[in-house]
Amino acid sequence: MVKISKILREIIEEKEKTSIRRVAKAIGVDHGSLYRALKDGGNPEGKTIEKILNYLGYEIRVVRSKKKGK
Repeated sequence: MVKISKILREIIEEKEKTSIRRVAKAIGVDHGSLYRALKDGGNPEGKTIEKILNYLGYEIRVVRSKKKGK
């Protein structure tokens, strides 16, 4: 499973062509904290994920997978 931290980094840097520092400043989060949350093995809080996605114009959708996991 791909971690949300990796997905967010890819959106910020590759799709939106901006920096984590710029996003951190825009959403009112310390850039060092955001770097740590988005590095490999990082675990950003739900609130932080929501702020990043809102700032970049994205939303989260939950879709049921074809296979049921138990």
